[in-house]
Amino acid sequence: MLINNKAAKSVRANSLKKIMLLITFSILPLTHVTASELKVLPASVSQGALKHSITESQRKKIIATNKLAELSDQVSGKANAHIRGSTLNNQAKSTAQAKSGEATQKVSNHYDQQFTIYSAASFLQEDYDRDGYYQTFSVTFDADVYSYSENHLAEVYALLYLSKNGGPWQHYFTTDNFLIEGDTDADEYEVISTFMSGYESDHYDVLIDLYQVGYQGIAASYSADDSNALYALPLESAEYDQAYTEVIEVIEVVEIRQTHGGSLFGLLLVLLSGLLMRVKRH
Repeated sequence: MLINNKAAKSVRANSLKKIMLLITFSILPLTHVTASELKVLPASVSQGALKHSITESQRKKIIATNKLAELSDQVSGKANAHIRGSTLNNQAKSTAQAKSGEATQKVSNHYDQQFTIYSAASFLQEDYDRDGYYQTFSVTFDADVYSYSENHLAEVYALLYLSKNGGPWQHYFTTDNFLIEGDTDADEYEVISTFMSGYESDHYDVLIDLYQVGYQGIAASYSADDSNALYALPLESAEYDQAYTEVIEVIEVVEIRQTHGGSLFGLLLVLLSGLLMRVKRH
């Protein structure tokens, strides 16, 4: 009977080992695929407005709000992280459908209006670890419209792209619609952005595509090729920009001075000797 019990236990133990091995080898391929596909996707938060409407205190509030945002622009739909070429291809398809009568949207810019981006600038805002790479920055640009008629107003919006160290242009923000008028600089637009995650410490170029509301096709474009202000911005996301903390240890030195009744050191030595004698007695 004992032999049979031992044999039964041995069989159950071997069966359990086989099951555990089967589970282990089944999980390993999944673990390998998951690890190989593990990648932090780009996540950023931006807010835009006419520059003259943003005071310095409001700018600080915008930056603070960006940093506390729970949803990135890539999640909320203000950015799609698409490469610029694919975005233009999708727009071309929409244009072809509109021309064939499958859509009613206008497909070209207004015939008597011409657009240009006169200038652009960038400002680096926050670098917590002081390594020269910033997680918050802003881009301003001045879009102008020229008309052959008396209509010098136009409603536009812009798509902003980044290129890491000369790589492909990746979309990171779409502005709200805003009005521009003639060649005035009072309609200069500012976009304040904070990188939440997925942007390695590197140099990034900026490109701006301007669109007229209700029309397909780029109305005007401006990039690092047009101005050094948009070239090689040293940027990184929050996980690479941890606050620098300097710890200073202070060692307090206590000086033992002699008293009229003898040295304090001697008194301490006597007390310590008494304590040792009591320990020995116990």
